[in-house]
Amino acid sequence: MSQLLVIDGVSVRQYSETHFCLNDLQKAAVSADAEKRSPRSMEVYEFMRRPETLALVELLEKETTGNSRIIPVITIAGRNGGTFVCKELVYAYAMWISAAFHLKVIRTFDAVSTQSGSHSAHDMMQAGVTLLGFMRKELNLSNSSVLGACQKLQAAVGLPNLAPQYAIDAPTDAVDGSSRPTASLTTLLRENEIAVTTSEAYKRLQQLGIVERLSRPSTSKNAINGRKEFWSITSKGLRFGKNMTSPGNPRETQPHFYTSTKTELIRLMITSTKGEQ
Repeated sequence: MSQLLVIDGVSVRQYSETHFCLNDLQKAAVSADAEKRSPRSMEVYEFMRRPETLALVELLEKETTGNSRIIPVITIAGRNGGTFVCKELVYAYAMWISAAFHLKVIRTFDAVSTQSGSHSAHDMMQAGVTLLGFMRKELNLSNSSVLGACQKLQAAVGLPNLAPQYAIDAPTDAVDGSSRPTASLTTLLRENEIAVTTSEAYKRLQQLGIVERLSRPSTSKNAINGRKEFWSITSKGLRFGKNMTSPGNPRETQPHFYTSTKTELIRLMITSTKGEQ
């Protein structure tokens, strides 16, 4: 059991996350300042024996047949026991007491639900930040890709847009400024008329330690043994380019290479031989 609700200073115990103690709710009703009914008229026993309550319990039992987790009423004997009921019966009891008490119970439940939602959002944010940190380290994601992921994360948990509109990917000493232009390897090969296929070029860059071959789980027909491979720039290769999230799948990286370092990159790629590091 755990305390979840507090009404007029009285803690209402909870059982199995779905049932609430009517005996505690009765204490809260009796202690309410505006309540004029006699304590005896608010007893749980009196409420549970009412024809309207019995009819409601019967309907709820029909809805939850075979699901012991959400049976309407659970009675626990002993000093710390009591009558624990589902939320529908909590509302019914509060309505039976008075309109003012009914409204108080509804608002208390709403407040607790909102608070629980906030915790869920907090948990989602923490999980997202942890995952993003792992991906940034393992995949060498660029600042702009990390920023894009952060913007999606804050939207997912309902936070206001606090992230900047852009991020600087280039090193602070880059001669071509913070907006350092990039291009795909295919584009660099085509524009510079290099007679090497993209696949072969990647293999040569892999030998140099500039890129590496990674994989992820996939159900695609093109996957090999349930995994899909993709290229990613290594830590060593970050002087030549950056990893962006692939537009085809956010779980993959897409290498882009700085045009300002393309001459050196192409020279290394062309002169590389198998086994050269």
